[in-house]
Amino acid sequence: MAAHTIVAPAPSSCTRERTCTQVLRWFAIFVALGLIGHLAVMLWSQHEFTPVEPLVVLHANMLVHGEGLYYDLKHYPFTVSPYGPIFYAASGYLHRWGMGPYLSGRILSFAALVTALWLCWKGLGYLTSDRYARATGVILAASTSNLLFWGTVAQTDVLACCFSLGAFTAFLRYRDKREDRFLVYSGILVILAVFTKQTAIAAGAAIGLTLLVEDRKRAALWIAGVGIVGGGIALALNAITHGGYFSNAIFANINPFAWFKLQQQAQYLILTEAGVILTAAVGARHASRRVAPLYIYAGLATAIWLLTAPKIGSDLNYQIEMMLVLPMCAACALAELQFFPSLFASRRTWVTLLQVPLLLHVVLNVLLTARVLAERALLESVRAQETAALKPFVDRPGRLLSVHFDSLVHYRGRIEVEPLIYSLLVEAGRIDPGPVLRDLSARQFDTILLAENLFEPQPAVQDPELAHLPAAQLDAIRRNYRVVQHAEGPYGVYVYEPRRD
Repeated sequence: MAAHTIVAPAPSSCTRERTCTQVLRWFAIFVALGLIGHLAVMLWSQHEFTPVEPLVVLHANMLVHGEGLYYDLKHYPFTVSPYGPIFYAASGYLHRWGMGPYLSGRILSFAALVTALWLCWKGLGYLTSDRYARATGVILAASTSNLLFWGTVAQTDVLACCFSLGAFTAFLRYRDKREDRFLVYSGILVILAVFTKQTAIAAGAAIGLTLLVEDRKRAALWIAGVGIVGGGIALALNAITHGGYFSNAIFANINPFAWFKLQQQAQYLILTEAGVILTAAVGARHASRRVAPLYIYAGLATAIWLLTAPKIGSDLNYQIEMMLVLPMCAACALAELQFFPSLFASRRTWVTLLQVPLLLHVVLNVLLTARVLAERALLESVRAQETAALKPFVDRPGRLLSVHFDSLVHYRGRIEVEPLIYSLLVEAGRIDPGPVLRDLSARQFDTILLAENLFEPQPAVQDPELAHLPAAQLDAIRRNYRVVQHAEGPYGVYVYEPRRD
């Protein structure tokens, strides 16, 4: 008898679809665990996650206790509130009503993150009917470690992105249903986004450009309405603060540029988002008219990042709007390229190879999330010890000049001089250095906390982002103050007190 080769039947399309569904469910579980892990650490932690976070908390606290928000930069306090008032006011009042100083802002950010992920799902529903592509887009966004990181920090970025994505989703609803009220909602949300963080203009610009192509009359009305209302609010806010709003949020926020900052951010972006960027890019040439506004939004968000990322003081939070929109572009690309039908039918096409970079994106970012959670847990005890060691010097009467903002949050609730921004503005000629210099020379500060021992040799090249003071002020400290203690910790703070001679 002739031998017969037994060939196993190929898996059916239904079987492959069930397998894909199961894989997406498992990824969704891992993503949910990352969210839950960040929420748990957020609720437990009592100390800063980023150097800027305590400054936002201090400004919010000073606002709700009647000390204002946007200062004139001619008198104490010499500090800058660089964002719109919405986040400051909301987090400040939550703190005043009993929530912890950090927790109040972090709750806002986490709620905004969850809402933004829901808006990704809703927005994709107006762009594609492929439910697998929609689910993939949300999983890609929710797995992004950088988004989860900033979604649990008491800073303005995620709330601003949430408002922006809400505006864009409302606009998509308008395009789909032609209900004018959603066009009004989009305008309101654009204004809220800008008055949360003034660079959150990508969504509004994308809406305006799309309307100009599709309906010039409505475009003119929408752009004029948003411009008049937003401009009127800005002028009123600036008048109420006696010019402080424009001084703080615009002029004092133009920090010097350093191209190494862009290089650092680009390296991180390519490492963590390469799969999403690749998928979105290959789908761009196949994008339909329906999906085009999303690509316009992504392009504008990327342009804003390129313009602002090289700024001294910039951090990875400058990328998060891209990291919300690019996964949506990738999801639409999968739908336009018929990725899932090709995968289920086992077609021999290059399109199905896109699963490789997307799988790598999820796996890499889930591992990064685990690392971030571990680092936050380990640093919490170290920061707690450093802040506790500084309590005797911070929680006492007298004037204080400090680079250690976490201790100010816990023991003072306000700030007199923000060293880094003060130095940058002195160097730019926007702040008179006289008042602080005179007070240092007269030993008017009872305590000074610096991250360096001025009586030891200093590096020839200083880190431009290190919280420092101008050279004249440092010389005044050397002449009139002495080191009394060194608190070990992430900052390695040196405590100075006036000389007694």
